Amino acid sequence: MSFGQFTALISFILSMGTIAVTYWVGTSAGTAELCNPFIDGCTDITHTGMKGDGGFIFRGGMITACAFFIVWWIVMGVWLSRSSRVAVVVMQFFGVLAALGLLAGTAVLLPEKTDTHWDIHVRGANLFFQGMLIALSINYVLIIRAYKRGMPVPSLHFKSLIMLILWLMFLAFAGVTVGVDMSHGKRIIEWWATLFIGLYFLTSYWDWKKIRLVNQQQY
Repeated sequence: MSFGQFTALISFILSMGTIAVTYWVGTSAGTAELCNPFIDGCTDITHTGMKGDGGFIFRGGMITACAFFIVWWIVMGVWLSRSSRVAVVVMQFFGVLAALGLLAGTAVLLPEKTDTHWDIHVRGANLFFQGMLIALSINYVLIIRAYKRGMPVPSLHFKSLIMLILWLMFLAFAGVTVGVDMSHGKRIIEWWATLFIGLYFLTSYWDWKKIRLVNQQQY
């Protein structure tokens, strides 16, 4: 497994795995409502990872995942090094900004609502979704252009499907916005949007077989 593949895989496992484990722990402990949140929207991601052991798992796992999101964007910039330098920098700026927003929004979550800095959490979470959509959109356009120049992109069709779904959800619900109390519909969108963003990260596993760490120091 190359370094690029590891980055894509660990970004998906840490983010989606943390949410899954947190939800299982929360429902087992009775701190989260048991349902199919992708269909019922009975709870949002935030409130599944606030109380009890699930809260520690959620904060630790998601903050670590955010660090790997940043690495993912750095690797993506290397992979697209032949693309417009300005476009790559803008893409990475929004991608890293989104990851930092999620990191900040997650770090302030505490077991009790009254102790949580909700203004920071809400702004951080919204920065993640909106910033990530901008970054992924730029990324997708750059990948399409690179593909037309002859660069192999094994996951192109899967990436295309994910971007189509993300934009349809964004337009249908006037943007994926996160708040303290959300409607069932927006909760459902939050779960699906998070999953598809994670899957987009994962698709690079098939593209980055040759992305490796190289020691260029000469003796």
